[in-house]
Amino acid sequence: MDLFVRDIYPLPPGAPFEGYFVVEHVEIRKHRTGEPFLRLILSDKTGTFTALWWKPPKDADLTIFKKGDVVFVSGHVEYFQGNLQPKLNVIRHAEREEFDPEKFITKTRFPIDEQFLKLLEFVESVQNPPLRTLLESFFYDDNFVEKFNKAPAGKTIHHASIGGLLEHTLGVAEICETIAKRFKSIDRDLLLTAALLHDIGKVEEYAVDIAITRTDKGILLGHLYIGCEMIATKIREIPNFPEELKTKLIHCILSHHGEYEHGSPKKPKTLEAVALAYADALDSRVKGFEEHIERELGDKKGWTRRHFAFEVPIFFDGEFKYEEEE
Repeated sequence: MDLFVRDIYPLPPGAPFEGYFVVEHVEIRKHRTGEPFLRLILSDKTGTFTALWWKPPKDADLTIFKKGDVVFVSGHVEYFQGNLQPKLNVIRHAEREEFDPEKFITKTRFPIDEQFLKLLEFVESVQNPPLRTLLESFFYDDNFVEKFNKAPAGKTIHHASIGGLLEHTLGVAEICETIAKRFKSIDRDLLLTAALLHDIGKVEEYAVDIAITRTDKGILLGHLYIGCEMIATKIREIPNFPEELKTKLIHCILSHHGEYEHGSPKKPKTLEAVALAYADALDSRVKGFEEHIERELGDKKGWTRRHFAFEVPIFFDGEFKYEEEE
């Protein structure tokens, strides 16, 4: 039976299990006797666990397993210092036709076409001509839209799914619209433009196949810089785009993580920038909670294990509602 990671954690010590998983990390270690063994971190869309191939055959080539491989494993459950650490009896590479790719990466629960039409409504609501032209240069470009609508907004913490970037962008835009209605001093067109463009660098930061991975460019530069570069390139093609407006928009993008320790090269210093930073944090934090609950509990209720980034367990006794109410 092909188990998910979340199905393995409740199993008692000694219980057998098997399944298909993605290799997130692998290293060859040695027993005190000098004999090698394999330590792996395996994953699917419900989480990760560490496993040991404790006693591989003496003629086994331990170098053939690499990060990103899909493998079939079987073994039994063990714990080490309170942490799940199964011992494997079998590990081998899996053929593509053996497993369902949907075990490893999710797709947004919201219809992508409908979500994108809602995003275009925001684009069309922007009255400032240079900002409207800038948005149209991205969201009326079929090649960009194809990549944007498939991209995730994260690898593990939030919106880690196909279509996640679209879902997150629309969520941030909706929050920013509410903020702009409440705080009349905010430049609504600038804030909405920043919301729609704040994470576009993620179309080049992430790659999606069996799992979500970060590209070399994403690792070296990060999506804030990549996004600013993409925006600046488009602005150069727009005649007479106001330099001050460009500066304010780029500042929103550079500062939208809010704090230096969260990856922002700048802290928010304008109304629009601080509004965007909090809207981004709200949408990503709540979605991060939702995704952790789904990974850990599935359709059950109760407490999750501690979230590695938010540093708390999460309680849930409700139900997820994704359909729009009539």
